[in-house]
Parts: sequence; structure tokens; C-alpha cells
Amino acid sequence: MKMAPDNIRREARRAQFLTIVPYSLSVLFIYAATLKTMDYTVFVADIAKSPLLTKISNTTLAPLLLGVEFLTAILLPFRPTMKAGLYLSSFLMLTFTLYLSTLYFFFTKIPCSCGGILGMMPYPFHIAFNLLFTILSFIGVFLITGSKADVLSGKTA
Repeated sequence: MKMAPDNIRREARRAQFLTIVPYSLSVLFIYAATLKTMDYTVFVADIAKSPLLTKISNTTLAPLLLGVEFLTAILLPFRPTMKAGLYLSSFLMLTFTLYLSTLYFFFTKIPCSCGGILGMMPYPFHIAFNLLFTILSFIGVFLITGSKADVLSGKTA
């Protein structure tokens, strides 16, 4: 059975999205986690300064967070694990966005523990940046859970 031209284009866009977005998210997580790892003592110290994380051990949270970020980055680019990576990415990005928003709106300026260019962004820009990637993650989840096996394998007809 042949697909209509509109369906072929739609499935091609879906497959393209499910290639570009997971790779972009993977690069984002690798970048952020690598910078935090390279300056680990500053990362742990910044976590300790957070008024939202006072009840959590920063020496436990820091390696756990890095592990989850690296795991997410590894899961995203591969078709068999992409769905799990997108779910994890959606959860992480939503959590990071809500965390930054809470700090920005309810507390005085707290150092961001993201590192690199992400840590130098003003809070409103950083929140918008995170929100964009949160939305892309959730769209990815929606597309991959609704996609057919042939879309994931690259077949369009």
C-alpha cells in the first residue's frame, strides 16, 4: 500500500525531527556534564549554596546528577534506546527549568552550577533556553510514542 505524498512528507519530517532533536539534546547533556565534571569541586560547592537543595547531600547529588546526564546523553542517539532517552531528557529538562525558575522568582541570585556558557547566561535567558529544550524533548516523546517502527528504521513507504 502506497502512502499519499502528504503522509510521506509528514513521516519524513517526523523522522528528521527524531534524528536532529535527540542528537542536539545529547550534545547539550554531554557539554553540561563534561564541564561540571571538569570543575567538579565548584559544581559541588554551587549545589551546596542552593537554598532548594539544603536537605540533600551535595556529595550524593552531584555524582548522581552527572551519571543521569551522561546516561541520558548515551541513550538519546541510538534508536533502540531513544525513547528512554527522550523520557529521561524530558524529565531532566523540566526539572532543571522548574529549579531555575524557582530560584529566579523566589530567591536572590544563586550561582548556576551548569558551567560553561550555560552558567553565564542571565537567568531569564537560561530559563527560556531550558524551556525550549524541554518542549523539544516532550515533542520527541510524543512523536516517538506515536511513530511506527518503519519511521524509526528510516523507511517511509
